[in-house]
Amino acid sequence: MPRKKPVKKIEKKAEIVTPEKKSSSLLNQRLALVIFGIVLYGSTISFDYTLDDTLMITGNEYTQKGFDGINDIFTTDVFVGFFGNESSLVAGGRYRPFTHFTFAVEHELFGDSPHMQHFLNILFYVLLLLSLFAFLKQLFPPESRKWYLQLPFIITLLFAAHPLHTEVVSNIKGRDEIITMLTAILSMHLLLKWLKSKKILQLLGSIVLFFIALLSKENAITWVAIFPFILWFFTESKRKDYFIATAILLIPSLIYIYIRSQVVGGVLVTEISPELLNNPFVNSTKGEEIATVIFTWLLYFKLLIFPHPLTHDYYPKQIAIRDFSDPMVWLAIIVVLISLYFAFRGLKKKKLWSFGIILFWGSFSISSNLLFNIGTFMNERFMFVPLLGFTIILAWFLHSKIKNAKTITYVLLIILGLYTVKTISRSFAWKDNFTLFMTDVKTSSNSAKVNVSAAELLLKHAEAESNYVKRNQMVNEAIGYLNKAQEIHPTYYGVYDLRGKAWFLLKDYGKSFQDYKYCMQLKPGKANMLNNIYLVGLACIRDSVPQSGHEIFDYLIAAQPDSTKHYFQKALMYDIESKPDQAIVFLDAAIHLDSNFVSAWNKKGEIYGRVYNDLQKSQQFLLKAYSISPNNISVLENLGVLYGIAGQFEESKKYLLKAHKQKPDDQQIKFNLGQTYDLLGMPDSAAYYRIN
Repeated sequence: MPRKKPVKKIEKKAEIVTPEKKSSSLLNQRLALVIFGIVLYGSTISFDYTLDDTLMITGNEYTQKGFDGINDIFTTDVFVGFFGNESSLVAGGRYRPFTHFTFAVEHELFGDSPHMQHFLNILFYVLLLLSLFAFLKQLFPPESRKWYLQLPFIITLLFAAHPLHTEVVSNIKGRDEIITMLTAILSMHLLLKWLKSKKILQLLGSIVLFFIALLSKENAITWVAIFPFILWFFTESKRKDYFIATAILLIPSLIYIYIRSQVVGGVLVTEISPELLNNPFVNSTKGEEIATVIFTWLLYFKLLIFPHPLTHDYYPKQIAIRDFSDPMVWLAIIVVLISLYFAFRGLKKKKLWSFGIILFWGSFSISSNLLFNIGTFMNERFMFVPLLGFTIILAWFLHSKIKNAKTITYVLLIILGLYTVKTISRSFAWKDNFTLFMTDVKTSSNSAKVNVSAAELLLKHAEAESNYVKRNQMVNEAIGYLNKAQEIHPTYYGVYDLRGKAWFLLKDYGKSFQDYKYCMQLKPGKANMLNNIYLVGLACIRDSVPQSGHEIFDYLIAAQPDSTKHYFQKALMYDIESKPDQAIVFLDAAIHLDSNFVSAWNKKGEIYGRVYNDLQKSQQFLLKAYSISPNNISVLENLGVLYGIAGQFEESKKYLLKAHKQKPDDQQIKFNLGQTYDLLGMPDSAAYYRIN
């Protein structure tokens, strides 16, 4: 049998990359990133302000001052402009003046313009993508693969498209995350260049940019710990370079820490208001807190791999408190330990996936909830920088494990396609607050906060709705969300405040009063809540609901025994019920507190004339009211009627004409004048007032 000749392997020659091709590829990559960023988030330009935009822009006193607010922005905690003295209610001190400063400048130039500010968010995001791509190209060696399969480009594409970024880019306030990462990446980029060239401008640029990153958000400081690993994995730096680079980054960091401590009152402000929505672990043991925090990391891992469903709200009790008997907590621990094992395993050999893990944990450390309580269980925006570590690992896997160019292209297109669809569809939830809350209340159904937020927006829309049926439907839907929130968080003030309003809109004044009364138990001395209760009482008088009315004014008299108006309204309730004796008792109580209380004298005179037919006392009390307030329309009209009944038509005419002068369009006054002129034998004048 003849021997077969060995088949020679035909080796494909590496493609020669000319400077022209390299330049063309780079241009293609940059254009693709710009277009991709616009495709992902271009629709947000039409969106309104949402969520924390109120805290930072529309409701922030310093932002609304424009240029005049800049000094306050750089010398106070970021939330003082909204919360005032109650800014400490939010967990941790926040000194983030730079992005706040940009909002003030934009307000000065454009007013409150969400469309312009959304455009700027997209612009900064695209700049971040281009800067990240340039930085990654600086780290990785040149490749002969097609431009769209090169590793820095793949990493940047995956980072750009991941749906976890929608909160940051679609919410204008999220710009702090974008600017922080943008300036930090540029700082690292210049610092690497300086280590090679020693050009002073690159060094100064790196320091200034990193200081801006810190002024944008505190978590930029994690790059001080990450940068030595960048040197280890991607350069052949000497030991002294590590010390020099770290020292350079520490210069702006120490300056920032000093300024921050002077402004917010300490390096690390950890005091939190002992309220569930500000501290989700307020009723938990330390063991439960740690177990729950570790469990949330498992949720983050899940969202990195499968980003659905997404929500802006992870407030209590969307995530249940866990303990170490929960197997899911141990699963999270195992995943963390495995990731750390691989990070250390690949450290010596400088494996890219090892760097991705270190970048993830390093950038996530401050937001992890483990070092200190951040005031909520978790947030998708906390993954903004850590996600880069994940996309580096994912891109490395695609790039190194799939050798066939067509296969990797198809796989990449599928992943990017799914990411893009999810990102664009999710971004539309951020169109406005109503859309956001009504979308996320279905996902975060166990969050007291989002249930209350959804109810608040429904009530706002209900008040503007002219269709009675639709209006009541929205109010009842809001009550459903508030009942759910009460079930989750029984002492949540906002539940009872809003539900009191909802019952009021449905004219169930008794239930409205009960909810407002409970608000007073939760926060005693709230003057605005007492006023709400008073308004409910007035509605009881207007709609003749005496039982609830009496209960309300008894409560108000007990709460404010020196307030004449409560005694007066209690008297009106009795007058409606045709109980004049009781009405007089409370009118006298009001007069006892204020002898010049004109409404009480007027009402007392009216009752004595109308009910008791005691014209002498009626005249006495009405003239007393007149002496206090000679232009009071009700007093003038009552005196006119009184003198008409007494047959003193000239006196009646005098007072009715004064009342008419005060209120010329009042039909009842004109009718009474017509009657009086008839009785005076002046038909022409009588006809004038009846016709006009």
